Amino acid sequence: MKINVSQRGFTLLEALIAMFLTAGALLGLGVLHLKSVQQSQLATQRTIANIQANDLIDRMWANLCSLSTQKTTVISSWQNDWNSTTTNGLSTNQKAMHQMMNGWQGTVTEIDTTRQRFQVVISWTNAKAAWYRDTTNTTANQQSFSYQFTLPKCAS
Repeated sequence: MKINVSQRGFTLLEALIAMFLTAGALLGLGVLHLKSVQQSQLATQRTIANIQANDLIDRMWANLCSLSTQKTTVISSWQNDWNSTTTNGLSTNQKAMHQMMNGWQGTVTEIDTTRQRFQVVISWTNAKAAWYRDTTNTTANQQSFSYQFTLPKCAS
């Protein structure tokens, strides 16, 4: 009876290689999950910025006929209401949204005065976005959202 020595089962080297392949695959899945969570947070922040821009547009629509004289008041009211340092009278959900948008700033510029065309730029700090960028770049954690819109003339 002849015994084949090379077919007795796994060797230590084969088990070690299988373990390293499994560990590498699990590590890759962990990194993929972290990236997914980061992108989900960025999507949430962009959604909040979109809500902020739409809030300003709604306020400007509401004051459409008096926009020429009330534009500064409407914009400053919008900035004060969304400012994360002044959370007076905000609901719990709004306060939670403020915590998601650290250090946000909203600017409104009028692109075309004859057509009442405006641009809203909302920027915020996202510290988690800077971990994979160059460490010398100080603005790596700044995110921004730009929105352009045109209001019709008042039909009075």
